Amino acid sequence: MYSASILVADDETTICESLKRALEKDGHQVDIVHDGKAAIASIGNKFYDLVITDLKMPGAGGLDVLRRAREESPETAVFIMTSYSTVETAVEAMRLGARDYILKPFLHDDVRISIQNALAAAKLTRENALLKAELRKKPHSTGAFVGDCPQMKQIYRMVEKVAGTDSSVLITGESGSGKELVARAIHDGSSRATEPFVAINCGAMPPELMESELFGHVKGAFTGAVNARAGLFQEARGGTLFFDEIGELPLDLQVKLLRALQEKEVRPLGSNKTIKTSVRILTATNKNLQREVDGKRFREDLYYRINVITIELPPLRARGADIEKLTRHFLSVFGPRINPKVKSIAPETVELMKNYRWPGNVRELENVMERALILSETDTLTPDTLPDKVNATPPAAAAENNAGALEAAMDGKLSIDDYIKRFIQKHESAHKEKEIAKMLGISRKSLWEKRKRWGLERPAARKEDE
Repeated sequence: MYSASILVADDETTICESLKRALEKDGHQVDIVHDGKAAIASIGNKFYDLVITDLKMPGAGGLDVLRRAREESPETAVFIMTSYSTVETAVEAMRLGARDYILKPFLHDDVRISIQNALAAAKLTRENALLKAELRKKPHSTGAFVGDCPQMKQIYRMVEKVAGTDSSVLITGESGSGKELVARAIHDGSSRATEPFVAINCGAMPPELMESELFGHVKGAFTGAVNARAGLFQEARGGTLFFDEIGELPLDLQVKLLRALQEKEVRPLGSNKTIKTSVRILTATNKNLQREVDGKRFREDLYYRINVITIELPPLRARGADIEKLTRHFLSVFGPRINPKVKSIAPETVELMKNYRWPGNVRELENVMERALILSETDTLTPDTLPDKVNATPPAAAAENNAGALEAAMDGKLSIDDYIKRFIQKHESAHKEKEIAKMLGISRKSLWEKRKRWGLERPAARKEDE
């Protein structure tokens, strides 16, 4: 059970104190007040997961507290306590939205079970809302990792090792390379897997809204704050909070985030009270954070706090062997929904996709596959379904991309096949077969087929190296 924020309102001090002790033993944060007006004021100044209020109190009654709690935050659960039960008051309390109706005197264990049930239901409601929000942002899922190149196998091993810890992990890599997938895999493999995974893109949110989004706010904290609101640290309680593009976080918020990580507590905007947190922090960036630190654009102390473990994702152009596997994966994911008649990808289509540099990485490949499925009029994805930028990339250009400009651009006097043949002949004495294939941006099988078609034998001295 995660640590919840609870308000107990009763004019009987002994009941307040005994409930506070019992609930704090369960790890909850408990505030107590002794009259209805104070309860209503507290609800307006802070978000509570649960309010336990006596029915009859000075200043305002329990039903008034219940109404205000429902107005301020409908997701807050409210328990009504009373020594004077009547059917009418019980019915009215339930009609107004009370979660439970408790008769005094009561057994603390019974109340604790009711509280656990209420918090579990609230957690499920919150997770459903988060899931729906994620589905709205991502109408289709790319699923788990796809690829078995050496770099990805190393990442799989690293994810497996760090998932079982609570250490902070910094995931680096170009945009579209799958950083959030790695974060989700770490969360799913951890002891927090049944708790929320909450993601925030630091580069997509206006800086003036980010503090409230992270830490929450009280009613009236700023213009438009008509209700108290829990922040993402509270939403992620017990689970994982993922900061995507952490390098975009403004310096003033870096200070506040560092304090939250060090103290394991947050202060909602406009409040004078702190709230304990229990979250695992994962971060990602496409920037060189060490360079950002050197340029005074990122705090060094925060950098070391989030960079306990680093996982670096390779760009798709360095994962040439995985491109065909990814295209077939996306065909199986999107095909049945977008264009069920498409069952295969033409070899020349796959070859063109292998030759392309993919500056947008896996995300770009995903989009290209979706586009191809939409445009395809046959049961096979042919080159004419690809964007011009992919369709127009010859193997010679791929060789330049993957070999780091080992060869000058074609001068127009050679055909592409002649260029590839000369390229192979020039480098075969110094490079292994797999190295030449990588330079050309093609598979080893494709290279072997070209050799066979052109009658090119491997030098005897190099055959021994294969």
